[in-house]
Amino acid sequence: MNRRQLLATLGTGVGGLAGCLTGTPGESTVTPVGEDTPDEPTAGRTPTPADGEGVSDIIVRKAVRYESFLGSGGVLAADGRQYVVASVGADSSQRESEYVFEASGQTWEAGLPTTAGGNTRSVAGRDWPVVGFEVPSPLPASDPQLRSDDGDGAWALGADDTTGLAEPGPSYELDELTAPESVSQGETMTVELTATNVSDTDGRFLAAVYWPTERIADDDESHIVDRTVPAGDTVTASLDINTASTADESGPVTLSVEGHIAANRDVQVEDIKGNA
Repeated sequence: MNRRQLLATLGTGVGGLAGCLTGTPGESTVTPVGEDTPDEPTAGRTPTPADGEGVSDIIVRKAVRYESFLGSGGVLAADGRQYVVASVGADSSQRESEYVFEASGQTWEAGLPTTAGGNTRSVAGRDWPVVGFEVPSPLPASDPQLRSDDGDGAWALGADDTTGLAEPGPSYELDELTAPESVSQGETMTVELTATNVSDTDGRFLAAVYWPTERIADDDESHIVDRTVPAGDTVTASLDINTASTADESGPVTLSVEGHIAANRDVQVEDIKGNA
């Protein structure tokens, strides 16, 4: 059974699962950001409480991918921001709101921007539960750490993460986004995008391309573009999108792109026939 068949069977019965990340990020006014290092878990930092409790696998990234249970994974990549993400043990008694991030005398409460999809299941390669922070970029700091709000635990960032926190990220501009003006439902639609790294920094380009799937119990289908792009270079991606579950009736639908670039294109969907 493929993913869409499974989702059609599940319907909305999974809607009560926990996991949507929301929060109030810190403030910053720096340039758009990116990162050229994979979101793979790294060795966790040693907490001050007993080993195995609290936080592990701390990571700092200028942009991150996340995955949701129903369809829509996505990208967090905001101007002048970067993301500190860590695993939180499933047996931990603490909740996301009970952690803070400290650097150079400043403190940020836990919370990432609202994500697409009903139930977030991983962020930056870390399976739920996680704790995340959106903080200014760059952020020079000699002593960055996560700590529990009750003061019982503190987890220092490693040397590489501390260095990354203080570095600027790359900046991207959209050169072109092409999609057909119209498509017959069920036809494969090809979408192409081109963007350029306009900064002096090599980095990782991340963007999520969303296409509606109104005819199935699912969030909009997402297609992630994930590339390493040297300074001054251009990234081009071509995506083939299945339109079988797009809409219940003929009319315009919106293709959208979010991440290091943002754009929308209206596509006329025609020849609607029966149920998907």
